[in-house]
Amino acid sequence: MFKGGEPYLRVGKGRPLVYMAGLTFNHTHPEGWERSITLGAVKPLVRAGFEVYFTNRAQGLPAGTTFADIAASHAESLADHFGEPVDVLGHSTGGSLALQLAADHPEVVRRVVVASAAYRLGPVGKRAQLELLRGLERSGRIRGSALAAGVTQNWVLRRLLAVPLRLMALMKVENPADPIAVLRGEDAFDVYERLGGIEAETLVICGGRDYFWTPEMFAETAHRMPHAKFVMYPEAGHAIVTRKDFVAEVTAFLDAP
Repeated sequence: MFKGGEPYLRVGKGRPLVYMAGLTFNHTHPEGWERSITLGAVKPLVRAGFEVYFTNRAQGLPAGTTFADIAASHAESLADHFGEPVDVLGHSTGGSLALQLAADHPEVVRRVVVASAAYRLGPVGKRAQLELLRGLERSGRIRGSALAAGVTQNWVLRRLLAVPLRLMALMKVENPADPIAVLRGEDAFDVYERLGGIEAETLVICGGRDYFWTPEMFAETAHRMPHAKFVMYPEAGHAIVTRKDFVAEVTAFLDAP
């Protein structure tokens, strides 16, 4: 656990890479099937030569927590643990947080990878997360079907996908206040006006079929930053971190002189 209370799973040996997790409903170390999925995502990076710190948010986040607050805690933790700027990769909600961290605390980041995220939530992502928020606030359960619209635009496939996504309601949420705080924080997250001031070299990488954002939002996120590279896989969706070419692209970017 980092100084700020952020739990992390450390895997591999090599240059450290802080991997900021996407939206999680329990701010704990991944266990069971979540651990298997996590290891599946980070092991290709480990094989590429990184010591990966898969990092969650701290527990007990107070109501009204902003992404700037979460980024500040991460910055203090990274400075305390590493003592020098470190590479950061964030996926989805973690990508939003990585942008906030780079904007607010440039002294703790070396290079940044923003995967499947943009300067603020896209219209579909915003609606999906607000539905997740309402479900957690009313019943403490996850309305997984809210995510279907971000995965496919085909209404038949969307209805079929909604069936397994509803099973997420069976998942136990230990402390709903934690994901509620993150969802509210990301709903207000917006670094559009600050992108031009982010000096860290940044890779913005996404899928053309990630409907939580628009393709234009991904592209503009990169193009407004002075030292950013933009990569889009036209046929890929939100889960680009599972692709072999994603790992190759990230490794080449982080290893470049």
